[in-house]
Amino acid sequence: MWEGFIDKPVYYVNIEGYSLTGVPPWNPFNDSSITWINIGYKYNETHTFNRYYEGGRWKEGFFSKHGNPKPFNLSDWNLSMVLEEYRWGVENYLPNISGKFAAGEWKKGYWNSTIERWNAVITSNQVKITLNTFACGGSGECDEYITFECWRSDGNVTCQWGKPVFKTYPGPPIGTPPQSTITWKNTICSPGLLIWLTLIPALLIGKNGPEE
Repeated sequence: MWEGFIDKPVYYVNIEGYSLTGVPPWNPFNDSSITWINIGYKYNETHTFNRYYEGGRWKEGFFSKHGNPKPFNLSDWNLSMVLEEYRWGVENYLPNISGKFAAGEWKKGYWNSTIERWNAVITSNQVKITLNTFACGGSGECDEYITFECWRSDGNVTCQWGKPVFKTYPGPPIGTPPQSTITWKNTICSPGLLIWLTLIPALLIGKNGPEE
């Protein structure tokens, strides 16, 4: 997966993947379930030069630059240590999460057997891995996920697993008609309008003459 990487300062690395078994990726930085990698390199004030892995092959392009990212070398991160902390959580933290939440209850074993998609983002001072479950399945109605984050400052790295999150997004009330719908039922026309509608055919005949 990483054969397209160029060894020079980058702004960010964005990795995405899908799990067919529900099990979290064992190595989010180099796993067979990876479907997308996007690496942003410095180019100019408005755009980045990107190498990205999509559809099974590497491509190149220019992306709009957002914010003021700080360039860094991937070797600045001790990814082996980050991976060690992450794997500890996959083995010891995720399987033991339990508790009730707004839409139900998480039972032990849920968070290490229901992962559908995930992504990892690496920047100059943060690594963030987000694991999403099958529960919402990209419906747009809710999100269910858990995060693993690491921060780097002055050569020191601190990592932490977050608490599981379940969010719902309210939609329009069921049965609400679209605003553009116009209902003509029981519409009453004024007498003046009725007279005008009656005169239109006569005026047209008078102007164009009767049809043969």
